[in-house]
Amino acid sequence: MELDTLLKNIISQRRCGKSKLIKMDTRNILTIGIDYHIVHGGVAAVENVYSTFYKPFNHVATVVDYGALQKLTTFIKAYALFWKWMLFHREIKIVHVHGASDASFWRKRIFINLAKMFGKKVVFHCHGAEFQRFTARHKKAVLKTITKCDCIIALSNSWKEWFEETTHHKNVIVVKNVISPPRVKKVKHDDFVLLFLGRLGERKGIYDLLDVLIKHRSEFEGKIRFVFGGDGDVVQVNEIIKHNGLENIAVFQGWVNGEKKERLLNMADAYILPSYNEGLPISILEAMSYSLPIISTNVGGIPEILENGENGFIMSPGDKDTMYRAILELMSNEKLRMDMGKASYSKVQEHMPGFVERQLNDLYRSLLNE
Repeated sequence: MELDTLLKNIISQRRCGKSKLIKMDTRNILTIGIDYHIVHGGVAAVENVYSTFYKPFNHVATVVDYGALQKLTTFIKAYALFWKWMLFHREIKIVHVHGASDASFWRKRIFINLAKMFGKKVVFHCHGAEFQRFTARHKKAVLKTITKCDCIIALSNSWKEWFEETTHHKNVIVVKNVISPPRVKKVKHDDFVLLFLGRLGERKGIYDLLDVLIKHRSEFEGKIRFVFGGDGDVVQVNEIIKHNGLENIAVFQGWVNGEKKERLLNMADAYILPSYNEGLPISILEAMSYSLPIISTNVGGIPEILENGENGFIMSPGDKDTMYRAILELMSNEKLRMDMGKASYSKVQEHMPGFVERQLNDLYRSLLNE
């Protein structure tokens, strides 16, 4: 039976309540990724959740999310540690590589080649929102590397189709991005809180959102509180806020994770991410798990989790008029927010740990049995 068929059977059984989770022996699986102990970004968040349901979680971190010297040192240590795993741990049969575009791909390419040299099964788990752009610039290198892998994990059906069309790989599957179960403790307040979490910059659409707030400042003032957190263009964004008198509307929280992120998600009335490209954003999935309506764009895998008018509003990147109308609609209609929030929570259940663990277990077992 083909892997896609197996996965569909698991999904069907899960929905019917017939699937019983059988724990996986992961001693023969090695994961290559990022330092997940300090969760900074989507890949680290995914690996962090994986580490909670896979014991042991054999892992090599090839990069940390701070400092050029620390990154170089981490990579050198990872290279040495990987050789140790290959030479002295013959039980390792599968190498699961979490990668993206740019520097991430070039790092992971080394480990993919080494793993194949040692005769291991290799899974390439692609998280990069800009992987299509990267492939267009480095198609020969990407195809040469990808074709060596035994399986490609895509984050959505649209990404799966792109991989199949571009690489002609025969084993591309979708594994849902996983999120931790929410810790819901809603905070009551009088104003409408719109939340944005992510890297500040053009790709995530933060400047489009600020343009909308600037244009409609008089209409929003005293009614809306735009709370945003992240890294990236922090100085530029704060200068725009100050220059345009948005201090009473926009509140910057810095980079947030852990308990602080939970507090913001519990405080928010709606979540917005007007990105220009994405894979399948963890931040949207987390917001959905807190029963928030979503305002986002029709890029990457977002249309597969966001249905316009059901659990939020979806628009084309850069469509500021639609963004304004969506914000206004949610700000002025509490019942709509509640109904859309319930729909968000329902839609996100297939991204919870138990469901995703079943998908991964089936993948690993199929590779081990080949």
